[in-house]
Amino acid sequence: MKKLDNTLIIGIGNNTRQDDGLGWCFLDALVKNGFNEEKLLYKYQLMVEDTDLIAKYKTVFFVDANKTALNEGFLIEKLTPSKKVSFSTHAVPPNQILNLCETIYHKKPTAYLIKIEGYEWDFKIELSKKASENLKNAIKAFIKEF
Repeated sequence: MKKLDNTLIIGIGNNTRQDDGLGWCFLDALVKNGFNEEKLLYKYQLMVEDTDLIAKYKTVFFVDANKTALNEGFLIEKLTPSKKVSFSTHAVPPNQILNLCETIYHKKPTAYLIKIEGYEWDFKIELSKKASENLKNAIKAFIKEF
């Protein structure tokens, strides 16, 4: 893995809801591969307050489970700030966090979203077999590219 200085990786999800824990499992795999744990953040969902945190980094990766089909079971895409921001008491999408970061802090970290396809969402601490395979492939691609 190339050196990812000044990089934050945020795993989004809930490991008690089967494949919803893919973001957290991605971070667990990075730890096993020697990635700096201080640059990893486990979140149930993104909140407006996370803007302050990501403004301190040059690069940010958001990793989350995806319910829709993805060609290879995962997708790594570059993010740009959204044009508008809508507030709610629930999660804020990564592109809106980027908008707030630019608007409030005048910072524009390079950002990526890693989507990993999931299939099962029951209350259970265990990934489905197919989601586990997608996770392995996403990690391999991440390590190879970054």
